[in-house]
Amino acid sequence: MNHDPDKVIFNYSSYKPSEVERNLLAKGLNFALPPQKLNYGDYFTPFELIYRDIKKLPIDTNILERIKVDLKKVCFSSYDNYQFDNELNITNEELNVLKSLAKRDDIIIQKSDKGNSVVILNKCDYTKRMKETLSDQSTFKKLDVTAGKELNILLQQEDRLITFLKKVKNSISYDLYKSLYPQGSQPGILYGLSKIHKPLVDKFPKLRPILSALNTSTYKWAKFFVPVLKDLTCNNFTIKDSFEFAKNITEQDSRLFMASLDIDSLFTNVPLDETINLCINEVFKSGNKTCGMSKTEMFEMLSLTTKESIILYDNSFYSQIDGVSMGSPLGPTLANVFLCHHEKQWLNDCPKHFKPVYYKRYVDDIIVLFKSPEHVPLFANYLNSKHKKLKFTFETENNGKLPFLDINIFREKGKFVTTIYRKDTFSGVYTNFNSFLPLDYKFGLVFTLLHRCFSLVSDLSKFHLEVESLKQILLKNEYSEKFIDTCIYKFLNKLFIEKVTYLTVPKKELYIVLPFLGKNSSLLKTRLIKSLQKQVKFCKVKVVFKTTNRLKHFFRFKDKIPETLRSSLIYKFTCGSCNASYIGKTFRHMKVRVSEHRGVSPRTGKALQGTMSTSVRDHMLTCDHRVVWEDFSVLGNESNNFLLELKESLFIKRDKPQLNKNIASRELFLF
Repeated sequence: MNHDPDKVIFNYSSYKPSEVERNLLAKGLNFALPPQKLNYGDYFTPFELIYRDIKKLPIDTNILERIKVDLKKVCFSSYDNYQFDNELNITNEELNVLKSLAKRDDIIIQKSDKGNSVVILNKCDYTKRMKETLSDQSTFKKLDVTAGKELNILLQQEDRLITFLKKVKNSISYDLYKSLYPQGSQPGILYGLSKIHKPLVDKFPKLRPILSALNTSTYKWAKFFVPVLKDLTCNNFTIKDSFEFAKNITEQDSRLFMASLDIDSLFTNVPLDETINLCINEVFKSGNKTCGMSKTEMFEMLSLTTKESIILYDNSFYSQIDGVSMGSPLGPTLANVFLCHHEKQWLNDCPKHFKPVYYKRYVDDIIVLFKSPEHVPLFANYLNSKHKKLKFTFETENNGKLPFLDINIFREKGKFVTTIYRKDTFSGVYTNFNSFLPLDYKFGLVFTLLHRCFSLVSDLSKFHLEVESLKQILLKNEYSEKFIDTCIYKFLNKLFIEKVTYLTVPKKELYIVLPFLGKNSSLLKTRLIKSLQKQVKFCKVKVVFKTTNRLKHFFRFKDKIPETLRSSLIYKFTCGSCNASYIGKTFRHMKVRVSEHRGVSPRTGKALQGTMSTSVRDHMLTCDHRVVWEDFSVLGNESNNFLLELKESLFIKRDKPQLNKNIASRELFLF
């Protein structure tokens, strides 16, 4: 049994997928496939890391040597034995169809904004809608960037941030200074997700703009501010999650009338200057210094963090001049700070004759209870008059029922009761049982869904109905009835059978994260745990697997970071004349490091006087070859400097490049 593609795939394009394509897409874009190739550095780094952890333990040298031998046997045999063709979980015909579909450049295939539906769009329509969003000059500004000079705007941005950091260097800790120092930053990638749960506009879904802000120059600064502003993001009217709300709503007077309010495009409508001032004034209410900084310094830092974003879309660069980005760590924080401050005053000033008896908010979703249905439009109009940037829409209960978040609320026997709410566009797609993932992950999914049902449904009779409904959904995701029943049995036992607690000495936990390779990984896990726990009995070994090859990776529609702007890389230089090679790493932009090897400025491309000596540059001066960009290739990447050096050392160990003066950046203990 499988999903009906018509209930999973929403097609707004002129392209008509074949039956094979439809059945493939109906598995969901998170359907995991075996890795097409194993990256040498990614695979062996975890084994080196666990050996380093073991080496720090108080164990005998002879035992340590035996562990080293065992680890090497296990990891190399697993690496050598893995055969991609033997592990395929779709047919060769389906794989070829998938590759062919991925080559189409006239359509975009993406996951919907909410749920796991698959959306097919004409690329020209998608691009047109995204550019309409970016044409809003009150929110976005297009940057004038000369072709070939894209790196300059990132370096200029880094310069501005570094100037500020140097100014406050003596006020903050060295660790904070180091963690905030921008290097090798990249532009944020803007993309849109289809809001299929909203009404269409000209037969096309509305798009929710999302900014992938990872590795931008201000990303670490934004993460720094999240805990600093945390206390300002909640009040008596906010709810933490659906679980907290489900308990709270059943305690309310069921005679009250239910309504929900929604704030239209909250993130892009948060007024930045006003919100920054709110943040600073609240943070400095009780003191002159926060995190070592003065009020003026903190204000400047928060302004730089929110107003220095550089965005890449369709090979053009933009900056966001107002509103907060959905995708930035600070997005929900600033939106909540802004609303928390105002809603207290708005509710306090609200005329009593239509003031809600109950008001709770989760980000931009609000539920309210009134004494009369007539109070709903009056309250919505009142809120719409309070701030020019915000627009509130409302929905009232229908036949005594109202959905809020993922909960359906209705009255029964004189009280509010709750069940699971699923939108009309709910696809029913979860992790498919045939997805290339460890069995533990599939058990985990079913337990999570059962826990959600148990926590959000207000009584056991309705819980039983929800479990039966969940069983049907899981069967469509190709889970067997026996597997589902086993999960239900174990879940209920955990709930209702009292555990006997035994006092034991806590063991040190050793974690190793490896790429998942199917049956081979199960054998590897057993061998690893058996071998290590036999040698190191006071430790508990935990092996965690990850998979990165999913259907969605065949349909990449976001802008790619240009090679010149990539950073945190391990790269290889191969001489075009004599094939001599060099392996190096760089935490900075690839263009900056390549320019150093070439002896030119990364900003202007002009030759520099008195350039630093590098192995590649020294070779260039002795070999009749002009170093060009095509001589360099990327071997791997890593955001952590320690792991970057470790991976570089592994590649040097494997390839033994002639031009490397050092054997390794980090000493390898296992290899």
